[in-house]
Amino acid sequence: MLQSNTRVFERSDGDGLFRRSLYTYYKRACPPPSMLTFDAPTRESCVTRRPQTNTPMQALVLWNDEQYVEAARSLAARGYVEASDDAGRIAAMFVRCTSEQPSAPASARLLTALQQFRARYATAPDDAARLLSVGTVPPPAGIAKEELAAFTLVASAILNLDATVCLP
Repeated sequence: MLQSNTRVFERSDGDGLFRRSLYTYYKRACPPPSMLTFDAPTRESCVTRRPQTNTPMQALVLWNDEQYVEAARSLAARGYVEASDDAGRIAAMFVRCTSEQPSAPASARLLTALQQFRARYATAPDDAARLLSVGTVPPPAGIAKEELAAFTLVASAILNLDATVCLP
Protein backbone atom coordinates (compact mmCIF):
# COMPACT_ATOMS: atom_id res chain seq x y z
CA MET A 1 0.00 0.00 0.00
CA LEU A 2 2.20 2.74 -1.27
CA GLN A 3 -0.32 5.49 -0.52
CA SER A 4 -0.65 4.45 3.15
CA ASN A 5 0.51 6.85 5.84
CA THR A 6 1.33 3.87 8.07
CA ARG A 7 3.74 2.24 5.65
CA VAL A 8 6.81 3.23 7.68
CA PHE A 9 6.60 2.30 11.33
CA GLU A 10 8.67 4.13 13.91
CA ARG A 11 8.76 2.67 17.39
CA SER A 12 7.97 5.12 20.18
CA ASP A 13 10.18 5.64 23.21
CA GLY A 14 9.41 6.29 26.86
CA ASP A 15 5.77 6.43 27.89
CA GLY A 16 4.62 6.43 24.25
CA LEU A 17 5.98 2.90 23.90
CA PHE A 18 3.21 1.47 26.06
CA ARG A 19 0.50 2.88 23.85
CA ARG A 20 1.37 0.25 21.23
CA SER A 21 -1.34 -2.13 22.44
CA LEU A 22 -3.99 0.49 23.01
CA TYR A 23 -3.64 2.37 19.77
CA THR A 24 -2.75 0.13 16.87
CA TYR A 25 -2.71 1.01 13.20
CA TYR A 26 -5.44 -1.23 11.90
CA LYS A 27 -5.75 -1.56 8.14
CA ARG A 28 -8.70 -3.28 6.57
CA ALA A 29 -6.59 -5.24 4.16
CA CYS A 30 -3.84 -6.08 6.61
CA PRO A 31 -4.53 -6.20 10.37
CA PRO A 32 -1.59 -6.51 12.77
CA PRO A 33 -0.09 -10.02 12.58
CA SER A 34 -0.35 -10.65 16.32
CA MET A 35 -4.08 -9.92 16.18
CA LEU A 36 -4.53 -12.36 13.31
CA THR A 37 -2.65 -14.96 15.32
CA PHE A 38 -5.28 -14.64 18.05
CA ASP A 39 -8.19 -14.96 15.60
CA ALA A 40 -9.05 -11.30 15.18
CA PRO A 41 -11.41 -10.77 12.24
CA THR A 42 -9.98 -9.09 9.15
CA ARG A 43 -12.74 -6.43 9.15
CA GLU A 44 -13.69 -7.30 5.59
CA SER A 45 -17.03 -8.40 7.00
CA CYS A 46 -18.86 -8.04 10.30
CA VAL A 47 -18.63 -10.90 12.78
CA THR A 48 -20.71 -11.37 15.89
CA ARG A 49 -18.45 -13.89 17.55
CA ARG A 50 -14.76 -14.58 17.25
CA PRO A 51 -13.71 -18.21 17.03
CA GLN A 52 -11.62 -19.52 19.90
CA THR A 53 -8.65 -21.58 18.94
CA ASN A 54 -5.42 -22.50 20.57
CA THR A 55 -2.69 -22.99 18.03
CA PRO A 56 1.07 -23.52 18.21
CA MET A 57 1.50 -20.10 16.60
CA GLN A 58 -0.33 -18.48 19.52
CA ALA A 59 1.94 -20.25 21.97
CA LEU A 60 4.97 -19.10 19.97
CA VAL A 61 3.80 -15.48 20.23
CA LEU A 62 2.99 -15.76 23.94
CA TRP A 63 6.36 -17.33 24.76
CA ASN A 64 8.62 -15.21 22.56
CA ASP A 65 7.14 -11.85 21.61
CA GLU A 66 8.96 -9.05 23.42
CA GLN A 67 5.73 -7.52 24.67
CA TYR A 68 4.56 -10.79 26.26
CA VAL A 69 7.98 -11.46 27.82
CA GLU A 70 7.80 -8.01 29.43
CA ALA A 71 4.24 -8.73 30.57
CA ALA A 72 5.35 -12.02 32.13
CA ARG A 73 8.21 -10.28 33.91
CA SER A 74 5.84 -7.61 35.28
CA LEU A 75 3.36 -10.28 36.39
CA ALA A 76 6.19 -12.19 38.08
CA ALA A 77 7.46 -9.10 39.90
CA ARG A 78 3.97 -8.19 41.06
CA GLY A 79 3.23 -11.72 42.24
CA TYR A 80 6.59 -11.84 44.00
CA VAL A 81 5.79 -8.86 46.21
CA GLU A 82 2.13 -9.81 46.82
CA ALA A 83 2.93 -12.95 48.80
CA SER A 84 5.71 -14.19 51.05
CA ASP A 85 5.96 -17.81 49.90
CA ASP A 86 6.18 -19.54 46.53
CA ALA A 87 2.72 -21.12 46.64
CA GLY A 88 1.14 -17.76 47.49
CA ARG A 89 3.06 -15.99 44.73
CA ILE A 90 2.01 -18.55 42.14
CA ALA A 91 -1.60 -18.40 43.36
CA ALA A 92 -1.56 -14.59 43.13
CA MET A 93 -0.33 -14.72 39.53
CA PHE A 94 -2.82 -17.45 38.63
CA VAL A 95 -5.78 -15.58 40.11
CA ARG A 96 -4.76 -12.35 38.38
CA CYS A 97 -4.79 -14.11 34.99
CA THR A 98 -7.70 -16.55 35.33
CA SER A 99 -9.86 -15.12 38.14
CA GLU A 100 -9.80 -18.45 39.95
CA GLN A 101 -7.55 -20.28 42.39
CA PRO A 102 -5.26 -22.91 40.89
CA SER A 103 -6.23 -26.52 41.51
CA ALA A 104 -3.93 -28.57 43.72
CA PRO A 105 -2.43 -30.47 40.75
CA ALA A 106 -1.89 -27.24 38.78
CA SER A 107 -0.28 -25.57 41.76
CA ALA A 108 2.00 -28.58 42.29
CA ARG A 109 3.07 -28.56 38.63
CA LEU A 110 3.81 -24.83 38.71
CA LEU A 111 5.82 -25.21 41.94
CA THR A 112 7.81 -28.06 40.36
CA ALA A 113 8.46 -25.93 37.28
CA LEU A 114 9.58 -23.04 39.49
CA GLN A 115 12.10 -25.29 41.26
CA GLN A 116 13.43 -26.51 37.89
CA PHE A 117 13.76 -22.95 36.59
CA ARG A 118 15.53 -21.90 39.79
CA ALA A 119 18.01 -24.74 39.41
CA ARG A 120 18.60 -23.82 35.78
CA TYR A 121 19.21 -20.13 36.45
CA ALA A 122 21.34 -20.82 39.54
CA THR A 123 23.83 -22.51 37.23
CA ALA A 124 23.41 -20.00 34.38
CA PRO A 125 23.06 -16.45 35.76
CA ASP A 126 23.98 -14.99 32.36
CA ASP A 127 20.89 -16.64 30.87
CA ALA A 128 18.76 -15.06 33.59
CA ALA A 129 20.24 -11.64 32.81
CA ARG A 130 19.58 -12.18 29.10
CA LEU A 131 15.94 -13.09 29.74
CA LEU A 132 15.44 -10.05 31.97
CA SER A 133 17.05 -7.73 29.40
CA VAL A 134 14.26 -8.35 26.87
CA GLY A 135 12.24 -5.18 26.31
CA THR A 136 12.76 -1.61 27.35
CA VAL A 137 11.55 -1.64 30.96
CA PRO A 138 14.36 -2.51 33.35
CA PRO A 139 13.72 -5.30 35.85
CA PRO A 140 12.62 -4.12 39.29
CA ALA A 141 15.26 -3.73 41.95
CA GLY A 142 15.17 -5.85 45.08
CA ILE A 143 14.58 -9.26 43.45
CA ALA A 144 17.54 -11.46 42.57
CA LYS A 145 17.89 -11.86 38.81
CA GLU A 146 17.86 -15.65 38.95
CA GLU A 147 14.74 -15.60 41.11
CA LEU A 148 12.91 -13.12 38.89
CA ALA A 149 13.87 -15.07 35.76
CA ALA A 150 12.46 -18.29 37.25
CA PHE A 151 9.21 -16.57 38.24
CA THR A 152 9.05 -14.91 34.80
CA LEU A 153 8.96 -18.31 33.11
CA VAL A 154 6.25 -19.51 35.50
CA ALA A 155 4.28 -16.32 34.78
CA SER A 156 4.73 -16.92 31.08
CA ALA A 157 3.34 -20.43 31.49
CA ILE A 158 0.32 -19.01 33.32
CA LEU A 159 -0.19 -16.43 30.56
CA ASN A 160 -0.15 -19.31 28.05
CA LEU A 161 -2.91 -21.33 29.73
CA ASP A 162 -6.21 -21.92 27.93
CA ALA A 163 -7.94 -20.37 30.95
CA THR A 164 -6.00 -17.15 30.27
CA VAL A 165 -6.00 -17.08 26.47
CA CYS A 166 -9.55 -18.32 25.82
CA LEU A 167 -11.57 -16.31 28.28
CA PRO A 168 -15.31 -16.66 27.63
